[in-house]
Amino acid sequence: MFHISMAEKCVGPQFRQPIDDQAGTSIVFAQTSPNRVDVVERLSFSTIGGGDFAITRMARKSAGHGMTDGTIKRDSYVACVHLERLEAYDIWCDEEHESPGIVQAGAMHINDMRKAWRADIRGPFDVVNFCVPQSALDEITSEEGSATIMLRCPSGPARDDAVLKNCALALLPALAKPDQTNRIFTDFAARAVIAHLVKTYTPNEFQPKFSKGGLAPWQERRAKEMLRANLSGDLGLPQLASACRLSTGHFSRAFKQTIGCAPHQWLLHQRVERAKQLILNTDDPLCQIALDTGFADQSHFTRVFARRVKASPAAWRRDQGR
Repeated sequence: MFHISMAEKCVGPQFRQPIDDQAGTSIVFAQTSPNRVDVVERLSFSTIGGGDFAITRMARKSAGHGMTDGTIKRDSYVACVHLERLEAYDIWCDEEHESPGIVQAGAMHINDMRKAWRADIRGPFDVVNFCVPQSALDEITSEEGSATIMLRCPSGPARDDAVLKNCALALLPALAKPDQTNRIFTDFAARAVIAHLVKTYTPNEFQPKFSKGGLAPWQERRAKEMLRANLSGDLGLPQLASACRLSTGHFSRAFKQTIGCAPHQWLLHQRVERAKQLILNTDDPLCQIALDTGFADQSHFTRVFARRVKASPAAWRRDQGR
């Protein structure tokens, strides 16, 4: 089992960090450089506690990657989902060799990054890594008034986890086109992944004290006002939650209970509705309307609009007699 850490090559504008093609970053289990892999796609952002939550996809089509560099020990975990079967590799944890086994496509494992890891990867691979800092786990337990928790990282063969595999697959479009991904969506995705890991892989069963109440009327108004004023989605869940005087977790649950969908889904609906107004009431070109409603470009706008309205923006404009 392995993860590879490397320099940023593909991140969204709100998460952008400098690119260094000559060195790796120490966020996951073994370091390499971009010229040794075929695909590297990454989204990352800071948690309230100061750690970096990162989602990274890395793939190499051919054999022969070879030995990775060691890693710097960090107070974090990496959950690795294998999108393709992995056969030829060896692993060392704190300089002790671990017997490898074939990892089937869809299998996952968790590595404790407080240990030192390196690997000899001889076969092709395609993985999605979720790097979860301890501070992100502490944030959840603080919200729920629980004691500090740590993830269980069992040794032995990788295991199937349908939930995490489906999360990885669902995030592939966002990783491939980070400029079309907004902060509120990545916040939601990160919390979903962390909540699943906490529920499934803590030594003692974690029982969050979920509040069953929705948003108060003033909280609903405030959240909607903020979202409408930031159609680009640059706001994160913590800012929305703070404005409503709630924890991030409580806000996410209360918003969905009150509105009927998650904040990023409601925001996407507002973008499309605003685009309709501009198409009906202005002669602005569609490329400008796309930017004015928070989309990365016209092609992104067209895909989302057509999926929701069942017609392209140009066809819908013609149908309205514009």
